[in-house]
Amino acid sequence: MVDTCLCMGAGITMAQGLDHAMRGQDDKPTCFAFVGDSTFFASGITGTVNAVYNQSDMILCVLDNSTTAMTGHQPHPGMGVTMMGEKVEPVDIGRVLEGIGVKSIRTVDPQNLEESMQAVSEAMEEEGVRVDPEKCIGCMMCINEIGCTALIPDSGNLTEKGKPKAMIDKALCAGCGLCAQICPADAIVK
Repeated sequence: MVDTCLCMGAGITMAQGLDHAMRGQDDKPTCFAFVGDSTFFASGITGTVNAVYNQSDMILCVLDNSTTAMTGHQPHPGMGVTMMGEKVEPVDIGRVLEGIGVKSIRTVDPQNLEESMQAVSEAMEEEGVRVDPEKCIGCMMCINEIGCTALIPDSGNLTEKGKPKAMIDKALCAGCGLCAQICPADAIVK
């Protein structure tokens, strides 16, 4: 892990930018962003919406302790108490994330180290649509039939007959899975 800045909420847009800047590199690291619950409501939602919309490959950890410690413990929408002390239904962070299109959400007890580590490990393993190079037969049906700009020949990965196998440019993939439906070798998985 590398700290890039300590600015409230900027970690989300920083991770999004780093992911896009480093796409295509063989040694691209997993990009993480951390934000507290009060900062998520104050400034993190906007960056998260943009990350989803721009298909950023990153992991967002919302550290929810139901308080606003840094600026005076004032209430925020996740606490269930208004500024006037009225009890209201708290805004559920998981449902907000689901509503803006986050596909994989895990809620864990941060005091349970094993559960937390497992959740992060699982999140790091998730991918969107991808081509299994072992199964790809280089028929190019996915490229020729659909015309999707995210599908490209991989000249660095050839079949036994010297034909390039297909690959997916994550920066261009919308995750629709149409290519997986027409692949005769079941080499494309979502």
